Amino acid sequence: MLYKKIHLIQNPTFILFCTKDLVKILSIAEIMQLLTQDDLTKIFNISVKAITVLVHTGKLPYEKIEGPNFLFCSDTLMRHITSNGMTNKKLTEQIKQKLWETSPDAMRAIQEFGLHIPNDYTPRTHYLNKIKNKRLGVVWYVRYIVNGEVLPSHWSTRTNDKEAAERWAIENRERILNKYYGRIVVKKSYGELYDILKKYYTKNSKYLEIDFNRGKSIGETSRKAYHNFIIKQFIPYLKKHGIKNFEEIDTPFLARYQNYLLSERKTKNGIIPGIKPQTIKIYLLTVSNIFNHLLIAGHIKTNPCKSLVKLKITNEQLRGCYEITKLKGVFNKVWDNQIHYLLCLIIYTTGIRNSEIERMRVNGIITIDAVHFINITESKTKNGVRIVPLHNFAFRKLMSYIKKTKKKQDDLIFKKEGTVKIMSRVYESANIELGKFTKYTKEMLEKENITFYSGRHFWKTLMDSEKLGDIEEYFMGHKTTGNVAKRYNHKDKQGKKKLLERARKVFQILDKHIFKQG
Repeated sequence: MLYKKIHLIQNPTFILFCTKDLVKILSIAEIMQLLTQDDLTKIFNISVKAITVLVHTGKLPYEKIEGPNFLFCSDTLMRHITSNGMTNKKLTEQIKQKLWETSPDAMRAIQEFGLHIPNDYTPRTHYLNKIKNKRLGVVWYVRYIVNGEVLPSHWSTRTNDKEAAERWAIENRERILNKYYGRIVVKKSYGELYDILKKYYTKNSKYLEIDFNRGKSIGETSRKAYHNFIIKQFIPYLKKHGIKNFEEIDTPFLARYQNYLLSERKTKNGIIPGIKPQTIKIYLLTVSNIFNHLLIAGHIKTNPCKSLVKLKITNEQLRGCYEITKLKGVFNKVWDNQIHYLLCLIIYTTGIRNSEIERMRVNGIITIDAVHFINITESKTKNGVRIVPLHNFAFRKLMSYIKKTKKKQDDLIFKKEGTVKIMSRVYESANIELGKFTKYTKEMLEKENITFYSGRHFWKTLMDSEKLGDIEEYFMGHKTTGNVAKRYNHKDKQGKKKLLERARKVFQILDKHIFKQG
């Protein structure tokens, strides 16, 4: 016989059975009346208590009820059945006859089952567990059953006498359940804090959608990085310090968090170095965005990030880069590792970001009037979506690698499909190999803070040395500053001619300082 998940009902007298579940057996679609337990005793010839056991063990389907009110299958069908004069007595006889005709074995099994069920059966409302106790030897703990579900919490009856424990469980049931469900309501503020933090930077976030409509937007790469920081660093710190709501996160708390991020931390895998101030600034901007959203929505009164004292960046902490004379001819030499060579060649001659290099695809290399470009369709910011000039020398090296590795048009050039990103040790190794050609040891690179990303700094420094104007707005993917002149100058409307002129100027500078001619 068909059945559904059973929910224990404290007063079995009010259990009602819906014949819509029996229709699949009886094939009489016109019968949709609700039946009581008394009706089923006439059908099956067994006691009310036996029917109750069958319900609680999932052998008979029933329609769920709420308090004294029960649910009807359909008002329309109920009116139809009533208008046809079909009474419960007539209906039960019809069902009984049909069941015996179609399912005699099932009917006999149910009746046989009913012979073994006593009439005094009562569903359990709780059960007791015996747990060891130093003072009393053992203590009985009670777990309550509500709507067929055992509550996850248990309560001490403070006695080792089972009869006394039973009385305590019955007498205190209402008080304990009221307190239990009240406690869950109180915890909502705790859940709200972490629920917002976890969902704020998720893809298609309702919070980001509201911010976007107000003019605030972030790129997909930044969104993923921000979400990763909140989940893996900020939330664990909050939980460690017992923070339960946004009001507890004030400026002094965030200042302590700054100090925590700056300092070295010991772990089972070794020592984790402190984070650089400029990176911490980005991290806290991530948190500040959330507070700004809540402030505008009226959930909080102040943004504690706004009162934080900014961390100072010393000269030692600034990212370094090579002098512009250091790289002349290094890419005309033979390198030990082709990937290291190409990675350094791209960043030092285009100034694009690591993440943009990783997303480079074969079909992202385009040509406009014999001038080659890298088409960046996805970046960390909306300003990063652009095309960047690709020197003919770098183009030939790149195409040679693509042909050798048999890359297809939609293939990623450097990163494997499905991987998160290129491992940091690959960038580090590429930077060290470049250092061999510039006479820089690993120690010298660390001392001057020259990393792989320094290639982007070098490219900008090189262009500035040749006074190539506001190159950042064209090829570096930086946000334009907000003065009137720049807001009213739509450079994307200046046309192909202006773009090609600037690209050729970039190539002239690279020829002068990077590549050996001939």
